[in-house]
Amino acid sequence: MTETVGSLAAMVGGRLYGDPTRRIVGVGDLRVAGHDRVGFLRDPRLLERAKTTRIGALVVAEPIETPASQIVVDNVDVAFARIAQQFHPTPRAVEHSVHPAATVHSEATLEAPVQIDAHAVVGAGAFVGSGTVIGAGAVIGSGCQVGRDCVIHPRAVLYPGVTLGDRVILHSGAVIGSDGFGYARERDGSWVKWPQVGTVVIESDVEIGANTTVDRAAFGATRIGRGTKLDNLIHVGHNCVLGEHVAMAGLSALSGSVTLGDRVVVAGHTVFGGHLSVAADTRIGGASVLHDSIEWSGDYMGFPLMEKARWFRTLRELSRLVPRYREERDHRRNGPAADDPASANASAKP
Repeated sequence: MTETVGSLAAMVGGRLYGDPTRRIVGVGDLRVAGHDRVGFLRDPRLLERAKTTRIGALVVAEPIETPASQIVVDNVDVAFARIAQQFHPTPRAVEHSVHPAATVHSEATLEAPVQIDAHAVVGAGAFVGSGTVIGAGAVIGSGCQVGRDCVIHPRAVLYPGVTLGDRVILHSGAVIGSDGFGYARERDGSWVKWPQVGTVVIESDVEIGANTTVDRAAFGATRIGRGTKLDNLIHVGHNCVLGEHVAMAGLSALSGSVTLGDRVVVAGHTVFGGHLSVAADTRIGGASVLHDSIEWSGDYMGFPLMEKARWFRTLRELSRLVPRYREERDHRRNGPAADDPASANASAKP
């Protein structure tokens, strides 16, 4: 695909400085890319490098000194993301194609065009919307409903009865609809499985990372709201409800029946106890542990969880306490120093 700097600036509503007719064929890093690429600059440490860059165009927040053409926008990240999508669009099926090695049940419905690659399986009663791409070895269980323009990457698995909206992306190894962790304990300590008879509903424009798991509900539905983005290696327990446009980074885990409000942001390695709720627009720092609900939106972090600013104050105070503790410890072990007048006077008393 080929664009010009002028057409890209118009696409993102940016102000153009430089040659609008310069030909652009893709995106790149300002440190190494050539004259036919577009990049971005938001790190002040690269300002000097921008003065000698060979790249053809840069997306910037304000005009800078550079030989590259410049597209000046208010939000560099969003503008560059839209430009990158222009050169690297999400795959869509434009011709109906079912690989001979794929298995599609006679009672499944395919809304042409769809693309189904080798060794993929589509079960009885499943529906696959037009434009959807199902990668090699992926499994669409019986009774699943897959919307339009979805991308199911290789070896992703939808258990029976799962529903996906439109433009959902599931990366390799994602498992949607596996049983929730539900057991009843006998008096002798053994466990009796509690059948998980609910389902999972994933709304439109959700993206779920590689090897992330979303458990089906015990009853009702585990639900992922529209526009939510989940990183790799995340666990979403049964009966969780995630609002719209939630973002959660990798290695985080939600116990059962957690509710996250709209636009909640969760950094990596964060763990949630069961049956908690988090207010909309809350942001939670990495490696945090939640045992209680968050009723008021804000920035939180730590274990135990507290307001982020307070958490950093606490860490600073702890860092000051460590040398003081060591001094007291050494004092107890070695006794008062010989040159300590107060200690000498105290020891001279009868």
